[in-house]
Amino acid sequence: MSGKKDLPERPPEWRDKTPMGEALRARYQEILNEPVPEKLKKLIEALKEKERREASEDDSE
Repeated sequence: MSGKKDLPERPPEWRDKTPMGEALRARYQEILNEPVPEKLKKLIEALKEKERREASEDDSE
């Protein structure tokens, strides 16, 4: 045994091109730029509307 821990193999896009940190930042940026799914947008809007209704009910009491 050489004393070194066995490290997982790096993905091809990380080999010989950019340091791992840069590759991770680039991938993270790609994820941030993905569009929000329509189903999630509708759910968020429904929750906002429910909060508005509940707030207006509280104000009228």
